[in-house]
Amino acid sequence: MPKRRPFKPGYYDWTKEDYKIISWCINNGIACCVMPARKVETGGYDFCVEIVINGKSSFSPSFRKDEVLVKQLEYYKYYYDKYNKVSK
Repeated sequence: MPKRRPFKPGYYDWTKEDYKIISWCINNGIACCVMPARKVETGGYDFCVEIVINGKSSFSPSFRKDEVLVKQLEYYKYYYDKYNKVSK
């Protein structure tokens, strides 16, 4: 059996505001998880973001290693702005 390729999407330094947004989303049933891209769709792109909202899952397009964590945070910010009814 061939060795598995390491699953390392890189590093992104989150701020306190980013942690607040991510915590709110997770506490309200919204998760954005970095996943290896499916082999059929790769085309040079290594990762995608799985978005899970109240048990329903969907996948983003595939991204490169250096941009996937930025896109993950963009998805969290989008859903935070969309569903957060409390004024900031």
